[in-house]
Parts: sequence; C-alpha cells; structure tokens
Amino acid sequence: MNVNLKFILMKMNRLKYWIFTILFTGLLAACSDDDDFSDTILDTTPEPLTETDVWIMENFTQSHNIDVIYKWRDFETNQELNLVPPSEDRVIPFLDVIRRVWMEPYIKLGGISFFNKTAPKQLMLVGSAGYLEDGLYLLGEAEQGNRITVYSINNSDPYEEGMLLRNTNTFHHEYVHILHQLEKYPPAFEEISAMDYTTNWAAISDPYQLGFVSNYAAADANEDFAETVAKFIMMDEENWQGMFLYPDSEEARKKLKEKETIMLQYMKNVWGIDMHQLRKLVQDEIAKILKEGKQDNEEEQSNDD
Repeated sequence: MNVNLKFILMKMNRLKYWIFTILFTGLLAACSDDDDFSDTILDTTPEPLTETDVWIMENFTQSHNIDVIYKWRDFETNQELNLVPPSEDRVIPFLDVIRRVWMEPYIKLGGISFFNKTAPKQLMLVGSAGYLEDGLYLLGEAEQGNRITVYSINNSDPYEEGMLLRNTNTFHHEYVHILHQLEKYPPAFEEISAMDYTTNWAAISDPYQLGFVSNYAAADANEDFAETVAKFIMMDEENWQGMFLYPDSEEARKKLKEKETIMLQYMKNVWGIDMHQLRKLVQDEIAKILKEGKQDNEEEQSNDD
C-alpha cells in the first residue's frame, strides 16, 4: 500500500476515535448522578381489582390461562363496526353460564389439559351487536386460534331460554373454529357441498334441501363444519335424526349424513371427544340453568306479592 495512503487512513481512524470519545464523554456528563428520573407525568398506579376482576381471575385466568377483556380497549375491537363496551353487571352472569355450558362439559370429557391447550387465550366481550352493512350482525368471531369475541352482551339475559340457547350455540360454534384452526378436519368434508357454498346464504329458504344444517352453514366449508357441530349439540337425538328424513332429495339427505359421519369421527379421533356424551352434558346443564331461572323468577314474584 502507498505510504501516504496508509498515513491518511491512520489519521482518519484516529479522528473517528476522538470523535467517539468526545460524544461518549458528553453523554456521561449529561447523565449526572444528581439527575432524578423517578418523577413521571404518567399515572403508573395499578388499577384496583373489582369484584368482577377477582371472579374472572379465579374462574378463567388462573385455572385456564384465559384473559377476559371486558374493560374497553377500542384498538383491539373490529374497527369497521360501531361498538360499545359491556355493562359490568352483565359480565359475571354471562361468563358463569358460558363456563357451565361450554367449558365444563369439554373438561369433563377431554380433561383439563386438553381444554387448556385448545381454549382461546382471550375472550373479548362486546356490549353491542356487531351490525354489518348488509343488515346482518355478528354474534361471535374466532380469530386465529387465540381469541373468541362475543357481541351483544348488554342486550341479553343469559338465563332467558332464547338467549341461553343462542349463546350456547355461538360459543360451541366459535370454539370449533379454534379446534379446526389447530387441527384441520378431513378434506373430504369440504368436497361434499363444494358447489353449493354461497355468499348469499341468508337468502336460502330451506337449507336442509341443500344438505346444510342451517343457512349460515352454506357460507363456506369452515362455517358448515362449525354449524354441524353446534347444531348436533343443540338438537336432541330425535330432532337430529328427523333432520335426515326432511329433505326431498336423496342427495341432500346423503350430504347431511356424510357431514355427520366426518364430524363425529374427527371430534373422536383427533380430540377424543364423544359428541353424544358432550351433547348430553350440555343439554343437561341447559335444563338445570332454565330450572334455576324459573325458580328465581317464582321467588321474586312471591316476594313482590
């Protein structure tokens, strides 16, 4: 290397060293030991736990590692919808019913390790319905195997029969989405009604005639599968078997039966869940809740008299 060039490079390296030394020394001088960084304009005091927080921690967070979001985090909600937070007095009654008709039946059959492994890490409760532009509205959503969002908490009495059945159906439907996102159902299920799925599913007048258990099942294969599981749980055996006799065409009856067969095998072989036993546990619990609600109403009426 040219001697002059080597000399110039040495000078440049030495200059870089002195510049770095001056800057570093300046930083040390600026960060004096006398400086006090303890003060802040932000309130870092932990928010005190409410009775609702403690109940959630004992029944969902500590036992199943499920974070229940009911205090409003607008940035975590669907930004395309106009939503409001749930009223706090609605939270525990709603979650208690869901715990009884969804969590406990699965835990009894699959064990707590199974449930904790497959349960969503978050439950988000929304006070209002998730109204869409087409006039329809969301009851719930399952997101990437991690979260279930439930809408319309403020508009429902969880112990009233119609709402109890709707909420039970919604949670089982959304949980099945979590399951098939973790372990996909057989491709054969998608092929059964591949030519019949439609974005205009709400306009279907009689889904049984097309081989679907509900209108929403005709939206796509994932919704078809989730609806097949949920409707099996919600319908008693007599009505479920009667469904196979209802369609006029043999083709539609065959599609319904094929979907049932794949669904039952998937739940048993992949997750170890006997769907007939699950149905009984859920429906027995629904009957207990309705009985308790009736007794509470009678007691209230008696006190009013």
